[in-house]
Amino acid sequence: MGEVTQLTTKTFVVCCAICFSLVTSLPAQAQTATPNIPLPIARPDRPKPTPTPQRANSVTYQAACPVVMDGRAIGKISPPLQDNSCGTQSPYVITGVKSLGRTITLSSPVIFNCSMATAFVEWVGELDKQVEIKTNSTLAKINVGTSYACRRRNNEKTGKISEHGFANALDLTGFELENGEQIELPTAWTDPGTAQTLIKTAHKLACQNFTTVLGPDANPLHFDHLHLDMGCHGKTCTYLICE
Repeated sequence: MGEVTQLTTKTFVVCCAICFSLVTSLPAQAQTATPNIPLPIARPDRPKPTPTPQRANSVTYQAACPVVMDGRAIGKISPPLQDNSCGTQSPYVITGVKSLGRTITLSSPVIFNCSMATAFVEWVGELDKQVEIKTNSTLAKINVGTSYACRRRNNEKTGKISEHGFANALDLTGFELENGEQIELPTAWTDPGTAQTLIKTAHKLACQNFTTVLGPDANPLHFDHLHLDMGCHGKTCTYLICE
């Protein structure tokens, strides 16, 4: 029995020695090789969610105009004007001016920004006072031409946009008195008498209220009307043009 146990132990030792010899005889790569495990199949990137577009603010921001609010200018605000390079955020459609307790009408509605509306109201009021002093009558109506119009200066094909393109200008041809007298350009400019006095007075007063005043003496393009605007001249917008 002791011999059998001794034989079994020797056999076990011999087997272990043989296995160890086989392992140590293998190449280094074979001993350290990583099992060839297949990688997971690449999945395409999930598309990023498209952000929900936010609705644009529907509020239209416009500026109030004091001369319209207090009733000196009769009119109302209109939607913003945008026409290529022209337009204004707060256009006012003006149909008349209050002066000396009554309404002076316009021959047709005009479109002004607030700056132009304010200067116009002040000019009409001063002219009305002078008409009363010089004629014992008052203004009844202002005959107006172009106010807002998207065009270049002097209707040229190139150059700067006219102040008309910003609702910042007015062309007018004359005015009518309560006594029925008509003061009309171009005849009133050269004919001696009350008509000439009043149209020259209108021109002079305009030079105190607007930054640009062009009349028949300015150039042939203005022989039949007065051009009034509130354009900026000079670095500080204080230079005035009165011709």
